[in-house]
Amino acid sequence: MAQQIAQWTGDPTPVQLKPYDDRWSAYFQQYRSLIASVLGERAVQVEHIGSTAVQGLLGRPCLDILLAVAEPDAEEDYRVELEAVGFTLWQREPDRRVFASAPNAAALPQCPARLFVCRTGGTWEFDQLLLTNYLDAHEERRQAYADLKRHLAKVHRDDPDGYAQAKRPFLRETVRLAHRSFLAIEA
Repeated sequence: MAQQIAQWTGDPTPVQLKPYDDRWSAYFQQYRSLIASVLGERAVQVEHIGSTAVQGLLGRPCLDILLAVAEPDAEEDYRVELEAVGFTLWQREPDRRVFASAPNAAALPQCPARLFVCRTGGTWEFDQLLLTNYLDAHEERRQAYADLKRHLAKVHRDDPDGYAQAKRPFLRETVRLAHRSFLAIEA
C-alpha cells in the first residue's frame, strides 16, 4: 500500500494529452545529468520511461524517470540530495519511492517530472524498461495505447487517478506481451 507523503506538486487536472514532443528526450538528458551529478555511483541506472519516452506516443507533458539504486528503503542514501535540487518525496511504496519535481525549482529543467526510485535488478525496474522498449518497437500496440489514452482522457478528464487506474489493465497486458517477446528472443 502506498503512503502518500505530500500533495502532488504539479497541477494534475484536467487530464490533457499532448503529441509527442522531441524536447522530452532533451529534458530527460538534463535530468539524467543532474541526478548523476548529485548521486554519483549511487545512481546505478537513470532511464526515461513511460509515454514521454516512446517516440511518437502522445502523453501528459510530465516525464517519468526511473532511478535504480541499491536499496530504495535507505532514503538516507539519496533523499537529501534529490530534495536539494528540487524534488519532493511524494509517495512511499514497498521497495519504491516516488518524487515529484517542484515547480520553478531553479536546478531542474522546465518540464515537470516524476522520479521513481526503485531497486536495481528488481522486477519493477525490469518491467518498466521492458514496457517502454516494447511500446517503442511495436507500432500496433503503441497505436492501441494512444487510442485508449485519448478515450480515457475524455472519460476521466477531471480525475487523473481514475485515468491512471483505467490504463492499468492495458499496461499489465502489454508487460505480459513484452515478457513473451523477450523470452522468445532469449530462446
